[in-house]
Order: sequence, then C-alpha cells, then structure tokens
Amino acid sequence: MPQPDAFHDLGALHLDDQGAFDPDRLDEVRAAVRDKGVRDLYVLAHGAHNDEAVSGATDDAYRALLAEAWQDKPGHAGLVSVHWPSMCFRDEGLPGGAESSDTAGIDQDTAEDLVRLLPASAYPLATIIDLLRERPERESALDDFGTALRRLAELPLQDPVTAFAADTEGEILPQSDPLMLFEDTRTMCAEFAGAVEDLRRAQDTQAGKPARHESGSEGPDVSEEGTIAEVRVAGPRPARPLSDRVDRAGTVAAGGSLGEQARAADFASLWDGAHELFRQGVRHVLRRRAGLVGQLGLGPCLPRLAEGSDVRLHLVGHGLGGRLAGFALRGLEDSGAEPVLLASLTLVQGEMSHFAFADSLPQQVSGHGALWSLQRLVQGPVVCTYSHLDFHLGVMYPLSAQMIGDSAELATMGRKWGALGFDGLQGVEGPAPVSLKDMAEREPGNAAYLNVDISEAMDSVRLPMGGHHDVFHPGVGLLLRRVAEG
Repeated sequence: MPQPDAFHDLGALHLDDQGAFDPDRLDEVRAAVRDKGVRDLYVLAHGAHNDEAVSGATDDAYRALLAEAWQDKPGHAGLVSVHWPSMCFRDEGLPGGAESSDTAGIDQDTAEDLVRLLPASAYPLATIIDLLRERPERESALDDFGTALRRLAELPLQDPVTAFAADTEGEILPQSDPLMLFEDTRTMCAEFAGAVEDLRRAQDTQAGKPARHESGSEGPDVSEEGTIAEVRVAGPRPARPLSDRVDRAGTVAAGGSLGEQARAADFASLWDGAHELFRQGVRHVLRRRAGLVGQLGLGPCLPRLAEGSDVRLHLVGHGLGGRLAGFALRGLEDSGAEPVLLASLTLVQGEMSHFAFADSLPQQVSGHGALWSLQRLVQGPVVCTYSHLDFHLGVMYPLSAQMIGDSAELATMGRKWGALGFDGLQGVEGPAPVSLKDMAEREPGNAAYLNVDISEAMDSVRLPMGGHHDVFHPGVGLLLRRVAEG
C-alpha cells in the first residue's frame, strides 16, 4: 500500500459558473507545489459535484488510483481537483455509494442537487420533478413537461453561455439548439424510452465482451459513412451500435416510423423516457457551463499554477469534466500570458463530440472542431479513453447532442453526433487505437493523438450509464502515469 506521503493531496480549486476563482487559493496551491517539491501535478476535472460528499468521494477514488500508480516514487506527484458547479443524477453509480434507492421519479437528494446547482431554474425544476413523480396519464402533462424543460435550458441570445453550446465551428449553418428540446415532447419521450429498452438488451449482450479490436490494429482505414471518404480516423467504432436509433441517417425530425411508435407507447413508458430526456436536458445545460468554465476559468489558471517551479502539469478530464478540460485549452491560448505547454491532456470518457479536435468535418463541406489546432499546447499526445460499454455516451449522447436543422442526411446520427468517450477522437491523424493492456507494455509515443480502449476496465456495466463512471481500474492509473512520463 502507498505510504501517506507517497502522493501529495493539494486539495481543490473552486470555480463558479462564470469561471471566477479565488486567486489567493490558487497562490496557496502553487506555493504547496513548490514547497513539497511536486514534479508532476495532475489537475483533475470531473462532473460529480452534487455536494461535498459526492465530490470528495470521486476525488478520493482518483487520488487512490494515482497514489497506487506512483507508489514507487514517493513525493514525486500530486493532485489538485477542479470543483465547479456540476452534478450527476444519483442513480448513475457514482463512487462512494452515492446512489438513489428510489425506482420512480427524481429522488429527494437529486432534487436538492438540481435546485442548488441551477437556482435560477427553481420553478421549471419543481414542475418537472412533480410531473416525474406523479406520472399523470394525460397528454397535457407531457406538454407541460416539455415546456418546463425548454424553460430550464433556454438562454437570452446575449448570454455568454450560448457561445459554448457546440463542439464544432465554422459550418455554413451554425447550430446551438438541441433537437430534443424542440421536437414534439411525446415523440422525444418515446425515443428515449426506446433507447432505454435498447440499452437494457445491450446490458445482457454487451457486458463483459471485449472491444471489436483488442489493439485496434485490425480496424478499417477508411470509414464508409458520411459524404466524404474519411481517411484520417484514429480509431474504429464498435462492430455494431448499441441501439439502431443511432445507426440511422438523418435525425428524429426526418420522420419515419418514430411517430407511429410514439402514438402506440403507453404512459408508463413515456414517463420512463421523460426521466431520461430530463437527465439529458440537464447535461446539455451543464455541458454549456463546462465549456465556459474551462475557457474563462481553468484555462487562465493553468499558467499561474506553473509559475515559480518546474512542475509538469497533467490535465485530466472525466465525463463532463472532459469538456471542461478540453475548453481549458482555448482559455490557455487566450490567457494573454506566455502559453504554458501542458505536459499531457487525458480525456477519460469525455462527454464531447468525437470531432472536437478535427480540422475538418468529414460529413460537411465546411467547419472544424471547436478545439482544432490546440493540441499544439500539449507536449505529449492528447490521450482519449473510450469504450463501447459506455451506454451513456454510446446512445444517449448522440440522441441529445443532435441539433436543429441538421442536414447531414447521408451520415448516421452516431457518426455525426457521436462522443469521443464512446469511439475515440475522430477526424485526426494518429496511430491505431490500443487497449488498456497494450498500454501497460508500451510508451505513448510521439503521436499528436492517441485513443485507448478501456472496455476491459468496465466490469460492472449497468443502467443507465453503462461503464461511464466505472473507470477506477489499476490499468487506468497506470495509463495516467505512463502518459505523464511521456
């Protein structure tokens, strides 16, 4: 077991929903790094900040993982966490046993979390929570639910958060409004209810199965999806989607059999779908916030953390924190200071478009990822972990991320709107993906990007998230150390 001083715990930096932070606290962390002689400092961003207990349990899980990985070099490495206004529903299997026992509706703890994290939306939240608990069998109740969900997510056009809704830029028709909030509410409830059923079946057939290619060496060189043949793909997608819903071309609004399915669905199923639609609506709000906090808050913090020492910074983002960490690169570029080159950036099951770093969008004639060209701020490769057992990012993310006015009718939903935590960074030049086992026997190399399949770490796949939070495996800790050592 690691000795008490084997790994330095430097506490947390607190950022508010506008990215503001306490400069005195930042100075304290920087002084501690210098005084303790920390050489490799991990800066961790995740999304489980419901309260101090939940946040602390996730911090502790990462701290234990890294302490074990560095136990042969006492005092060499340390961790500082980034606390920001975010949360996860308590039925997602978070570290520390912070899980709701309720089987219907929104439990009281999650309800309190929501109001605390989204205080300006107290009224629509109360309406939604009451409806999900009562589950009325009438059409008007679904309409009320949809109206409240739209009010929860709506922003004035001049609100700066609106600029952080998309992971891509430069398209002919800029997109920032998710289809799920503007399509017929009953239709979307039926869609998400069907997706939950698809994942329930996938839970029985996918759990414990290896990834398509253990090392990625047998993956196809060219994707046949999209409007342009794609030759720069750093990793293959799973052999088959977890749900046929993300394997169809176009969007829900494109029509098809969905309308008939929605009319045939009973209210019990529709309210199950509404529950998931609500979760995704909240995550959409938090993804926007993550972008803003990353760019305006964490990005400017990074140069100051490195001042006065030769510490090497290793930015790690998990889930929603992956988007925050990614957008921190934009803030680092815009900080006005001499840009500090991060020693490494690791996105663990990142909740962000798999085209976020692409310099072109294969299915469109214009546009690029919101983070294109920013890999130059990272000394080593941008490392992305992904897994076909991440149910949330494999199915729910593309259903919730597709935007109004999507015209890519030749690309499947999963292809255009997929998450990098499900099938890796796409549209970038890089070596074939590797498995977690492979990474234990090799160095990251000099590539700009590297995808790592961590499916073998996910041994407790369950609804609703699959293995999204199941990343605290010794192999992941070893990966984070190998990335740090370059």
